[in-house]
Amino acid sequence: MRIASTIRWALSPVSSRLGLAASTPERLVPFVRLGSMRLRILPLATVALAVLVQPATAQAPARASAVAQVASGDLGDVARAAVRDGGRDAATGSAARPGFEIGGGRSSVRASRTGGRGRARASAEAERVSLFGGLVTAERVTRTATAEDGGVGYGGSVAGLVVNGFDHGDKRSVHRWSSGGARVTVNRDGEGLHVRLTRAVAGFAAGTTVVVADVEAAAADGADPTATPTPAPTEAPAPEPTATPRPAATPQPKPTVTPQPEPKVTPAQRLARGRFVFPVYGKARVADDFGAARQIGAHQGNDIFAAFGSPVLAVADGRLNRVGTLPISGNRLWLKTERGDAFFYAHLSAFSPEAVSGRKVEAGTLLGFVGNTGDAEPTPPHVHFEIHPGDKRAIDPHRVLTAWQARGVVPSGGWLARYGNDTEARPGALVEVRDFIAGE
Repeated sequence: MRIASTIRWALSPVSSRLGLAASTPERLVPFVRLGSMRLRILPLATVALAVLVQPATAQAPARASAVAQVASGDLGDVARAAVRDGGRDAATGSAARPGFEIGGGRSSVRASRTGGRGRARASAEAERVSLFGGLVTAERVTRTATAEDGGVGYGGSVAGLVVNGFDHGDKRSVHRWSSGGARVTVNRDGEGLHVRLTRAVAGFAAGTTVVVADVEAAAADGADPTATPTPAPTEAPAPEPTATPRPAATPQPKPTVTPQPEPKVTPAQRLARGRFVFPVYGKARVADDFGAARQIGAHQGNDIFAAFGSPVLAVADGRLNRVGTLPISGNRLWLKTERGDAFFYAHLSAFSPEAVSGRKVEAGTLLGFVGNTGDAEPTPPHVHFEIHPGDKRAIDPHRVLTAWQARGVVPSGGWLARYGNDTEARPGALVEVRDFIAGE
């Protein structure tokens, strides 16, 4: 009777809490027979006990992330720092181009999930700011964002603010103005100074936007990611009554189905379907000349012919390297994505200020301008373009390029905000060519 005693002891507190009297009529209580013994089971108590032993739902791990930039927007990013889940990062930088001048700045971020508590902080500072030909200036702009367990707090100020010649002094709270063709907002959420043009100003198109001291932070508490989870206790299964086995049915053979192999996607198909930007903005013609004979061997890319000075763009988000000049390639550079695909550009007439080895760029960023430098001097202006999937052997890019051109993804880089659709302006003719030999 040990089994019956154990079950009666385990269920008695539950049955008493459920209000079941000890004198419950026997005919209302079901039994389970184990050998020669009958065990009395209380149905509601059994359900309650099952609920009590359910394992607890696993808690999600804590989260923490932060991003800070001295400046961001259509005219480019300055000194971006970012961190996720844990650690620190910092960056310094400045900007010195027409309409976009920042004397110096610093951004810093940190995040942690120690003990399951998410914490994150981002801060950015910019000094000697002048935007759109002096339409908006500020001596100093700072912004901070601090996050803990789902909440975010912001701080900072703008000092020495001048909008369209009117001195607004120092501001620590949210203020807005519309003046001189610009809509200006300060100290709003994670933006220290936000300027958006409502009409063309100083050669910049309406809609051009710049944010100075741009920060964001997010954090949420949860499980400690470094802790070792404790295994849930294992419940011994209750004995089940023995049933008389029935004769097994004769299984019917299933029809044999020959698995069909999934169609293999080639690198060219993958790249053609992806959301890439065509490398030349404006009217252009792609020559189907992969594998043609050249001075140094078979042609490894396609030539994209366009008007001299037409903008040359980053086809995807990635990092630039080997930006420089060589006798055959002329002004050339490489762009490599996080997935590992590499793209080669050659014969540019000039580089843009963003074309710096090691710099991260976004799809649509202006890299340079169509030309015929290197051994292409006798030919019409064009860009030699190669595609190396996985940074390996080059493939014929013609199908990929024509797919990108037909789709017509419009870039959002700062050059478009400045020059609009006027490719006849050919800004490349006004950019100084950096003529130097870069190491391989």
